[in-house]
Amino acid sequence: MSTHLQRRTTESGRVYTDMEELFLPSVTTVLNELPTPEGLKYWKRKYNGKGGKKHWRDILSYKANRGTLIHYNLLNEFAPDDMFSENEESSTDELKVNGNWDRYEDDKIFADEAWPEIKKARGITEDSVLDVECFVTNEGIGYAGQFDMLYIDKDGNLVLSDLKTSKRVYDKHQMQLVAYDNALSLDIDILEVVRIHPDSEQWEISHDTDWSKNRNEIWGEFVSLRMGMENVEEEFRRIAEEGIDDE
Repeated sequence: MSTHLQRRTTESGRVYTDMEELFLPSVTTVLNELPTPEGLKYWKRKYNGKGGKKHWRDILSYKANRGTLIHYNLLNEFAPDDMFSENEESSTDELKVNGNWDRYEDDKIFADEAWPEIKKARGITEDSVLDVECFVTNEGIGYAGQFDMLYIDKDGNLVLSDLKTSKRVYDKHQMQLVAYDNALSLDIDILEVVRIHPDSEQWEISHDTDWSKNRNEIWGEFVSLRMGMENVEEEFRRIAEEGIDDE
């Protein structure tokens, strides 16, 4: 992370700030401006914690914590220093307190088995990986974030890659990568979502060349989301002042 920015988080979102002039929302905070899909609204109504069903918040909490730790376990081998931080510690604690640690360890088995196949297919090696968990900013549009991996594939392409543990590759995943791309002063050849889904024991590699929209279209949508955020300065200052410094 840039030495002059702190990361502050509340339930309203995450902001990267110097506590003076810069109050940059995270890419994820910007993406939260997207309208909630009808299918997700129905799913939340269905899993409301009644009738013996789990509550959707508990389901999402488990998946978020699982994703955090799978990211760590798969990407840490390419980091110059151990990436284990307060985020990983918090996810570990929550999984154990909520009685989900054994379930996570079972899910981790599939991720550990899929990862070598993915690395071989894409030519991901210690020598080909240029960076992992890299912090980037776009102060012109006004946002910041952290992408998962930058590497050179076996065909010599510069690849910006994000790892997901979701059921499918969603539009917001594509938009997230395009946002990172536009915060880098590099000519990225391929945008890539690597999806590892332990629940269905499936994995896939999704490239922007196969997406229904091109990078420029997706970038335009992201910029519109960012520009459409109301009262951003006041809200971001409040998050920065009230939020937890989780740098």
